[in-house]
Amino acid sequence: MPTRATHRPSPSNPPKAQRMVSNAATSDSPATKPEASGMLKASACLRRAHVHTQAISPVKGGLNTLIGALLSTIDNVMMPEFTFSTLVIPSSGPSDNDIIYGSGEKTNPLANVFSFDLPSDMEDPEASESFRHFPNTYRSSHPVFSFTGLGLDIALINHPADDPYAPIRVLRKMNGWVLLAGAKPSHNFSIHLAEKITGRKQFVRWALTSEGIREIPNYPGCPDGFHKLNYYLQEELHSVQVGGETWQAINIDTLINVACALLKDDPFALLCNEINCPRCNLVRESIKAQYARQWQSEH
Repeated sequence: MPTRATHRPSPSNPPKAQRMVSNAATSDSPATKPEASGMLKASACLRRAHVHTQAISPVKGGLNTLIGALLSTIDNVMMPEFTFSTLVIPSSGPSDNDIIYGSGEKTNPLANVFSFDLPSDMEDPEASESFRHFPNTYRSSHPVFSFTGLGLDIALINHPADDPYAPIRVLRKMNGWVLLAGAKPSHNFSIHLAEKITGRKQFVRWALTSEGIREIPNYPGCPDGFHKLNYYLQEELHSVQVGGETWQAINIDTLINVACALLKDDPFALLCNEINCPRCNLVRESIKAQYARQWQSEH
């Protein structure tokens, strides 16, 4: 089994983290200054954030105050702006793809054409939608998995339909961090990149764009088993209780390295426990088929 991560990178720029503590102290949340300080020192070089407003205590001044506090502490921020409403179902396609081909007769006409102004339809898009309207933000062009960023055009300017993980690759090289503010491990999109790197089965979808229907390869699988990775992250995962909810921050490169080590050691790792999950079951079948091919070639 992969060993647990034990090295903690030294967070940079502590003065900015201290400024965030002052902003956090104005919140209605019962989080104390030491709690906020611990998290913000850990995430001072943050690059990407998942903020779930339904799991965050009310903040004086509303959501814009929370995002403003982030931006006053962190120079460059990126948030997911996913648009599943662009997806359509074709009449045919590859097998073992968790799609009933030809079943989109009623839903396809309701699909949206992707545009840079198309609102996100994620589970809790309030924070990302508010951030999208901040001045000087830039949104990537992926028709399903777009991101909005401030000061991160270099990570967003090239986001083709065939590579949903392109911005994550760039942030990894930039020593970026990810913050889960009231969000679950299943919302951590970066872990899907580790699945892709280690050869885990991906899927194919199709989306409406201004240039017509585009194929979306490398579509990720089920994320409901991602919480199992926390055991192997240990001290690398910086956690704090804020208003009764857990906020977590981790370096993206560390996250992906640990996830890749786990998946290489155990290809079945991080799959969910739902016995009828179609995508996880298809991944299991693909792993079994790969083992069978290896056994046949060796014998």
